[in-house]
Amino acid sequence: MEVSLLYVLNHFRIRIADFFRHWYFNGFFRAVYWTLNFLERLDRVFALRVTFKNWFQPLYQDYSLIGYLWGFLFRTVRIFAAIAVYFTVIFLSSASFFLWAFLPLYAIYRIVIDL
Repeated sequence: MEVSLLYVLNHFRIRIADFFRHWYFNGFFRAVYWTLNFLERLDRVFALRVTFKNWFQPLYQDYSLIGYLWGFLFRTVRIFAAIAVYFTVIFLSSASFFLWAFLPLYAIYRIVIDL
């Protein structure tokens, strides 16, 4: 009887450890992977690196003053918009991960408090 009880308690401990490893460690890497993939898809729209590279180039190869002025203005707006969207995505992804990571601790807290 004692051996089976030890087996059950040991198995219970292992399953709890597996749950927390899966929930926090693997969940963190999955969230980071999802966020990076989403940022890569967004970069196909905003092309931040290419926009930085051509920031002071004229728009549509129009080498007049207007081409340089419009190119600089449009690319500046595009750079600030891209940075704002990237930070928003990173912030929302981080906030949702921390809320998701807090759920088991909140459930344990509610179970202990309601006893």
